[in-house]
Amino acid sequence: MQYLCERQLTAGEKTYYPGDIIPDNVIFAKRSSKLISNGYISEIRGEIPQGYSENQSEMFTQEQVDRMVAEAVAGLKQEAAELKEFGPVAYDGVIQISVNGENEQITAVPATPEEIQQVFSIIQMNAMEGAEAIAGVKSENVLILLHAVDARKTIKDAAKKQADNIFSTCDSPNESTDGNAITGTNMEGADT
Repeated sequence: MQYLCERQLTAGEKTYYPGDIIPDNVIFAKRSSKLISNGYISEIRGEIPQGYSENQSEMFTQEQVDRMVAEAVAGLKQEAAELKEFGPVAYDGVIQISVNGENEQITAVPATPEEIQQVFSIIQMNAMEGAEAIAGVKSENVLILLHAVDARKTIKDAAKKQADNIFSTCDSPNESTDGNAITGTNMEGADT
């Protein structure tokens, strides 16, 4: 059976490009279904489609170009939609990162590039050094991200303890808060 090459592949020591006709007996029958399902080839039933030839490997028809461009644009739109739905989004120098929490909730954590750098710096430390570094962290966003993304118990506990320390300082009776004191943390919702 002959096949139409949809994506570049090498078979029988020859490279086929999109639009090339792959002659009989080049693709093993056992392998063809996998190549078809992965979009590398398609079956040609009957005559070779108009505009294609068995020796075509350097030029594409206008229909092929239009189809390839349309597929590429559709793929880019799909990737953009996925990034918009799940990926980090930047607003005025602040990146919003979605963090999965308990009960499959997703919490958006705004973080500056500096905060993200601090998170990665701590993640790269061993657990004891990381816990010591967390004791000096003043950003709730850094603590939430560390608690959510680092699986080490020492880091999770240190992040939660530091968040409690920060908020207990904010709630102390010696400071004037004008009724705007922060009364809790989001650490419980940032668990992975």
